[in-house]
Amino acid sequence: MKALLTIAFFFLVMIAPAQDKIFRAGNAFNYAIGYSSRDIFVQDTIRMEITGKGWKAAPKTSREMVIHYSFDHIDTSIFRGIPDIGWVHTDTTGAVENEKTCWIHPPRHNQYRILELAPFPRIDYPLEEGRRYKKILFISDGWGDLSNTKVYWNYNIHSCKDGIWHISATAEPTVTPGAINSLDFTFSVNQGFLTMDYRFQDGTRIIMKQF
Repeated sequence: MKALLTIAFFFLVMIAPAQDKIFRAGNAFNYAIGYSSRDIFVQDTIRMEITGKGWKAAPKTSREMVIHYSFDHIDTSIFRGIPDIGWVHTDTTGAVENEKTCWIHPPRHNQYRILELAPFPRIDYPLEEGRRYKKILFISDGWGDLSNTKVYWNYNIHSCKDGIWHISATAEPTVTPGAINSLDFTFSVNQGFLTMDYRFQDGTRIIMKQF
């Protein structure tokens, strides 16, 4: 009987969802950002903090993540005319990490609304060189001209070197037929998304590096 209980215990441990490695309560991720678009070039920083709570939009599957923007040193008037969903100092969104996937909602307030039209930083397991996967983003109300549209994502896992995975992705938004936006990123199973290099059809480029 004791042997059967021991076997059952180890079986349950094996099938239980993996503990969060990246999005643990109290973890924070700082990014240096280079933003360029037409005649605009801005160096910026953001901080993403995991609170340990469930994100209110999906409390059972997502972790709450607070994004802190630092734009006091930026002349925000240079972004006049660029669509936004509001200028804020903090924003609460979600991050997901389980045995099947790991992904975050990128910053999308202030000058970053355009990131809604790019692939989200996302890993689908298993991580294997040459593996490809696809997803669709459904944009709901509240996004102005982007509301009630879709974005088709395509991912390609290229290689792994020294524990860092190199992945590329493309996004095809239905709001701009024919336009393809891209994301090249690196990922560590312990540190999360290390670099994100976004390129957009209109020439905008946003590079984020964890520090």
